[in-house]
Amino acid sequence: MAELTTIDEKILSSIETHGWFVIKVFGDEKEPGFAYSIGLFKTFKHPEVIMVGLKLDLMHLLINDIGEEVRKGKKFESQNFYPDIIKNYDCYFTTVGRECYDAYLGRASWFYGNQDFPVLQCVYPAANNTYPWQSECPKAIVNFQPILSGTGTKFPIQQTQNPSDTK
Repeated sequence: MAELTTIDEKILSSIETHGWFVIKVFGDEKEPGFAYSIGLFKTFKHPEVIMVGLKLDLMHLLINDIGEEVRKGKKFESQNFYPDIIKNYDCYFTTVGRECYDAYLGRASWFYGNQDFPVLQCVYPAANNTYPWQSECPKAIVNFQPILSGTGTKFPIQQTQNPSDTK
């Protein structure tokens, strides 16, 4: 077995202590940065969570907030909207396709020793409350938040109401 790196040790320690670890991956001018959890599935039998395209520290914070909700017993499920992950907006969760695991989830695959673990992508709306699969969504959001679900995934045509209207 290969010797553990410093980051490997940090991942294992965090999962043992806190239940999960958040990996942050820098983007560049062509590809957006992203962040994802490792350990939610092992610790809580809840899918791991990935976010793409926001500032790394913000995604880290949001995934930790999601992890704390999971610790309290909340279950996030694919094909559902959830309020208050980002204030005044609903985030949509969709299952990440296995074809995306190699490109996005390398450390999680290392941790689990395979790719037999579920992952949900937390998709956030643009400021105009549209989502990347909607034609009204700004191109910048579409380009920097690729949807990682498998082919054939069905998305809601539109949200029935603006979540901020209910507050």
